[in-house]
Formats: sequence, C-alpha cells, structure tokens
Amino acid sequence: METKAKIRQTGVRILITVSCILLFKVLFGVSQRFAGFYFHRFYISISMLFRQVLGKVPFSIGDVIYIAWIITAGIFLLKLCYNILKTKWYNVLFLLLRGTQAILGLYLAFLVLWGYNYDRQSLEEDMQLQVSDYNTDQLYRLTDTLLVQLNQHKIALGDSVNATHPGPDSARLFEKAIEAYTLAAPKWPSVTYKHPCIKPSLYGTWLNYMNVGGYLNPFTAEAQVNITTPGFLHPFTICHEVAHQVGYAPEEEANFVGYLVASNYPDERFRYAANFEMFMYSIRQLGREDTTLAGQLWRRAVPGVKADLHQLRAFNDRYRSRVDDYTAIIYDHYLKANKQEKGIRSYSEVVGWLVAYFKIK
Repeated sequence: METKAKIRQTGVRILITVSCILLFKVLFGVSQRFAGFYFHRFYISISMLFRQVLGKVPFSIGDVIYIAWIITAGIFLLKLCYNILKTKWYNVLFLLLRGTQAILGLYLAFLVLWGYNYDRQSLEEDMQLQVSDYNTDQLYRLTDTLLVQLNQHKIALGDSVNATHPGPDSARLFEKAIEAYTLAAPKWPSVTYKHPCIKPSLYGTWLNYMNVGGYLNPFTAEAQVNITTPGFLHPFTICHEVAHQVGYAPEEEANFVGYLVASNYPDERFRYAANFEMFMYSIRQLGREDTTLAGQLWRRAVPGVKADLHQLRAFNDRYRSRVDDYTAIIYDHYLKANKQEKGIRSYSEVVGWLVAYFKIK
C-alpha cells in the first residue's frame, strides 16, 4: 500500500509539472507583456543573483552538479535493473515515475532559468539593425571586408607569418572580456554585464573529444570556457558565452554579440579572435556557393592566418572521434528543439547579421 500511495503522489507531481510547462507555453504565446517581463526583468534578475553568489566560488558548481547527476542516473539504472530482475513491478513503476518526474522537473527548471530566452526576438531592435536575405556578391564583399581586418589584426599582433602564440592566462582573459562588455554597454545597453561569473570548465581535455569550446550552464548561469583549445580562440569564446549570460540564447545572436563586443575592444587579441571566427563562418558559406571566389580570398590571407587555421585543424584532428559525431547529432537536435531550425548550422547564420552590420548592399 505504501508503494501504491507513493505512485499516486508521484503521478500528481508529474501532472502539476506538466501543467506548469503548458501554462508557461500558453502565456509566452499570448502575452507579450509576460514574455517581456521574463526577458527583461525575471531572467536578468535571477541570472545576476546566481552569478553574484556562484561567482565567489573559484570552480564550476555547474560542472560538479552535472557529475552528481550522472552518478545519480547510474544508481537509478542499477536500482531499476535490480527490481526488474526481482520482478517487483510496483517498484519498477514507481522508479519509472520518479525518473519521469525528475526529468520533467529538470526540464521545467531549464525553461524557467534559461530556455525561454530562445523565444526572445529583440536583437534587431537592440542593435538597431534590419537583417534580410543576402546574395553571393554581398557575401563575397563581407568576406573580403573581414579578411582585410583579419590580416590587419594579425600584423598588429607582431607576427604575420607564424601561428599566434598563447596569450595571457585564462584569468586575465576573463578580466579583459568583462572590461570589453563594460566598454560596449554605453553603446549597446542590452549587453550590460553585471556580477560576472566566467570559469574554466572542470572537464578540460574531455571537451575536446566533443569539439566543445565553451558553454553556459543553464541551471547555474555560469559561463564555462574550455581553456585547453588553441589560445587564440579564447577571447571570442569567452565573449560568446557571456552573450548567452546576458540573455541571447540563439547561437547566431550570441556569435554576433560576441563579435561586436570583442571587435570593439582595444586589444588586438580580442579583435583578431573575433574576426578570425567570423571570417571562417563567412568563407565557409561563400565556399558552398562559389568555391572559386572563396579560393581567391583565401589566397590573400597572410601566412600567419593560414598557420592558425592549420593549428586549429591539427588540434581538431588530434581529438576527432565518434564521440564528436554523436555529440554533434545530440546538440543539433537540442538546437532544433529550441526553435533553431538549422540546428548546429545556426552558428553560421551570424553572416546575415554581419551583412547588415557592415551595411553591405
């Protein structure tokens, strides 16, 4: 009887959780005032609160939580298998319901603490830009513009021939990224960044097998950076993850905000990293449409830019594995489930924002 009572109680909790999820879905769909309150008041406040508290902890609390969840899931599966083998079907049903309740509870927490930002559509207004379709000629001219800047920043770093040397340590780069957002806020108030919370990921090298350079923990609001990747990438990666923290969930929007902040910061490493990332998105897109034009532009890159790309490719090849393929598939489905129809290719959608930003007609 005790197990049956627990089953009923768990079923009620599941219904309540599902009802909350559906209620929020309806409210976001019918009430712009409610959506605006979430985007510009609730999320900003709850995110700052988490960052203010967890920013005082020198390591990633979110990464520790993930490890704890993995261990808990393992114990759950062992219990489930044990009860199946013992044919304790009420216990099996109870465990399955408890598992469902836990998953739904985490999903609701994900939505409330972060996920609803995927519904936010204010970047055009925030940046006073209008994004529209672009043609191959516009794409070529954008890529050319980015290449000119990329070459200039590579030369300004003092070595246009060799790969970029590792820069300051991660703590110093985190400080610079915070300063970059501080300098950008007067021009773009929506990127105002208070109570910073940026940390190296505890998973380090393991992330390389999944081709992950950084991520935002949606449950703790911590920005995590994989500091084992090539150092010249770090400034942009940090700015990209902070863009998520200030509320820009779609990857192309975080890319664009990260680019604006990093490229307008008076540090050549930040400017070079930002233009390198955007140039790579742009020339890959151009290569899909016209390989000849893409080849012509690539030949104009200074040797040091090519050396950095060679370094990046060698790094990726070193860690290439089936894990990377599976991770890409999972993340692609995750993005599509969160209204990014192009999935993992959403990152390259930043090209449209860049065409609008540089006013390429």
